[in-house]
Amino acid sequence: MFATLFSVTLFVALAIQGVFADFTIDTPSPIQCGSVPITWTASSPPYSLLVVPADDVCGEALVDLGQQTGLSYQWNVALASGTAAVLFIEDSTGNEAWSGAMTVGTSSDSSCLTGTTPTTSSSSASGTAPTIPATAAKSATTSAYSPAGAANAGSVPASSSALSIRPLSVLTSIGSGLLALFAFAL
Repeated sequence: MFATLFSVTLFVALAIQGVFADFTIDTPSPIQCGSVPITWTASSPPYSLLVVPADDVCGEALVDLGQQTGLSYQWNVALASGTAAVLFIEDSTGNEAWSGAMTVGTSSDSSCLTGTTPTTSSSSASGTAPTIPATAAKSATTSAYSPAGAANAGSVPASSSALSIRPLSVLTSIGSGLLALFAFAL
């Protein structure tokens, strides 16, 4: 009986925590060599902001956008069109949020691209960026994203398809303890 009550209490605590997880980051629609605003919800600054490959979110970052203290950042996209990426943000207390998957859109401007600019594996050897149809780029930026290997990431039902995690708060822990005591009293 103890194990059942403990399991129920833990489940309720995690469910309550999931409802109140509010640290999120929006999913922008980047364009090669364009500028795009990135916004996120308030948490504990400073924030560490990274752009990671969509197919390996736990791998090496494509771009480190540095430490941020505000709730937005104007990103000058220096990625080749067709590059699939995800935004990752972490606050000073370790709370994390992930954007939905985004694919860098096509642009005739290639002035920001260098020999070291991260590209997709489908780039040609000559260094020219691949082009993708506008319909493919649009569908990729609006799809929900489930990062493989992003331990403890939970889906937040928001229009941005954002992912968010947060450690249990003191209030959630106390509420769970009181619920457990009430259950044991029965």
